[in-house]
Amino acid sequence: MLTKRVERGRAVFTAILVFLAVVSIYIYASTAYDLYNQEIRRGGRGYVSDEVWYVSSSRVILKKIFNLEPKQPSSLYNATLIFTSKPNIFKLNETAVAYGVIINTKLSFSKLNAVYISGDKKSVRSFINSLGGNVTDVIPGWVLPDNEGINNYINWEHPPLGKYLIALVMYTLGDNPFYWRIPVVTAGVLTVIFTFLVAYRLTESTIASLAVSLFTLMDPISRALFSIALLDGYMALFTVIALYYALRGKYRGAVLVSLIGACFKSSMLFTTIPLLVLLARREAVIRGRSVPVFVKSLIRYGAITLLAYLALLALVSIPIMNYMGITNWISYGVIGAARWHASVKCTDPAKCPISSSPWDWFIGVNSFLLYIYLDNTRLYATGYYPLWSLSLILLILFAPLVFTRKRLYGHVVLVFLGTLLGYIGLWIIGGRTQYSFYAVHFAPLVYTNLVYVFAKIIPRRELVKETVETWVKLALTIISKLTLL
Repeated sequence: MLTKRVERGRAVFTAILVFLAVVSIYIYASTAYDLYNQEIRRGGRGYVSDEVWYVSSSRVILKKIFNLEPKQPSSLYNATLIFTSKPNIFKLNETAVAYGVIINTKLSFSKLNAVYISGDKKSVRSFINSLGGNVTDVIPGWVLPDNEGINNYINWEHPPLGKYLIALVMYTLGDNPFYWRIPVVTAGVLTVIFTFLVAYRLTESTIASLAVSLFTLMDPISRALFSIALLDGYMALFTVIALYYALRGKYRGAVLVSLIGACFKSSMLFTTIPLLVLLARREAVIRGRSVPVFVKSLIRYGAITLLAYLALLALVSIPIMNYMGITNWISYGVIGAARWHASVKCTDPAKCPISSSPWDWFIGVNSFLLYIYLDNTRLYATGYYPLWSLSLILLILFAPLVFTRKRLYGHVVLVFLGTLLGYIGLWIIGGRTQYSFYAVHFAPLVYTNLVYVFAKIIPRRELVKETVETWVKLALTIISKLTLL
């Protein structure tokens, strides 16, 4: 009887995971395809928001670093030709016709001296050879964005793993906007699944865990960022995987996961810090709850983690080092990237996208505009901020319980607040150009915390009472101290 019950439970558990996978694939992939279809219908280039930087750099990495060409987006051979100066389209078209090559005049360039051509591969090569030294670069595949120098852009300020994934998809499946987004759609599906696993570890409730996953899945910022080829969705994925490891007491594994995530985007290092605190705390507890041991362990593990990250970053950047040289990689990919993140990147309000502070993400202001649809509706990078605000408030309100009753919940509190403080610290030291799409990093944490509080804390009056008494005592202590001044 017990065996049948266990088997039935496993079957339900598996069915839920399959359900979440199918629904999230459908929602994220359909959103990705809809954005692709919208761009094609309006005659655009297919890029959405900052895809112009990450996708273009992926294509350049594929061609110039790995010496490979993307799989063509159609049966013809397509390429963007870059010239020394603005080409005469009329004369160029006459030559192209003679070679059986088509110049796509609908995709014009103003910032880049370029044209986009199509034809059979042999004809295209013959046409390019006939132009001689006037052509300075040829980038095969989907048309490049109209940005100066985009044919050499490698996006030094961000680590390369995310761009490698896009390049791999370009090479194996094809250089097409929908294909660009397959890696991040996959990251979204895995994020939803691991969010369920984290919530179940915390609540041991299938219903509560399913609620957490569905909230994460359907949140507007998740639906947007897991459907566009940006890097921030990977931060959510590696954060929730790291939290899953931490809840199982595997802190070293959690740190390693976060370091791998930081090879997609270095802001994942913010999540590494609270994980190091958990690792150092465990060592301090083993040695008699010693504060000196905690501090020494934190410093030691912090130094080891920093060295491990630099080593891991160097390892995945070997192809880039080989292309640009170790010295240049250190200058641009490490030192330059750190300076870039800690600086204000854009100041002209007429040309720059709206930036936001980390606390703006939780109240729904200064949201980044990702896309304008054909019907003029707008896609903003924003979570469902009433729930985000409520989750943050409840997180802070019930934080005292982690010291007495809810130590496992303390992992959520620490990772949530530690990551948020990382972004706030970056803002304080000068990194004021942050955008609301960064907030997808927190989506699983927001809903894990929210559902946990309503499922496991608020229904228990003694926990609510204990929390209120703790804050009252703290307020009275502060007031008494102030009256003595």
